[in-house]
Amino acid sequence: MIALWCVIGLILSAISVSMLGAAFSIVGLAALFSGAATAVMLMAGSLELSKFVLAAYLHQRWNHLNAFLKTYLVSSVVILSAITSLGIFGFLSDAYQSASTALTAEAIKVSSLKTQQASARAEIDRLNKAVDEIPVTRVTKRIETRKEIEPGIAALTKQIESLQVQITQSDLHVIELNKKVGPLVFIAKAFNLEIDTVVKYLIMLFVSVFDPLAICLVIATSGALQSRREEKDQPPQTDSEPIPTGDNAEVVEMRFVDDKEAAG
Repeated sequence: MIALWCVIGLILSAISVSMLGAAFSIVGLAALFSGAATAVMLMAGSLELSKFVLAAYLHQRWNHLNAFLKTYLVSSVVILSAITSLGIFGFLSDAYQSASTALTAEAIKVSSLKTQQASARAEIDRLNKAVDEIPVTRVTKRIETRKEIEPGIAALTKQIESLQVQITQSDLHVIELNKKVGPLVFIAKAFNLEIDTVVKYLIMLFVSVFDPLAICLVIATSGALQSRREEKDQPPQTDSEPIPTGDNAEVVEMRFVDDKEAAG
């Protein structure tokens, strides 16, 4: 008999893996078809439930189904598993893209801020150069020009400082975002691969094991419960010989009488 703790473990594992896989798939499919997210989630939820019920039903009634029904139901389970895997792929890739897109956006923002900062510095240099080009002998002109450009230089300097504050904030945000994809970056560097390639392989590994494992756990749980039920329905076996009844009892009694007469 299969141990009770093993059956309980199978039940808990089947429920947890199946529900998590279904949840990831439903959210992922809703993200893929965001135009009708609610309808897609309802459809995906019903299909997920049907898939696991079909898997358990096929396991229990396999010998009682005809070839056509077996083929159709097995094909349905395989196709539904592929749909679930697609949803999980969409969910995981969307999770990665959220961090990756934010990181790219911050990098673009920092680049733009630095470009503005460089333009402001170049403008300050141009204004100072305009003053320096005035002959030294024209002191009054140099002083007047300097006074004219001072407000502009002050405004540009203030702009540079403001841009530097924004750059610092963006750099800190980039550091926070890097924490989310940091392990992926490390793996990519370790195997000398692009980070997108690493993410693709990891997601494919998750997808290849998640839903097939859930289906196998459901089938194993169904088999374990059926096995325990059949073993409980069997009558208990005893080592003692059965008590003779009917004709057998008469034969035993006759043999007993004959043995007594022979002894007498």
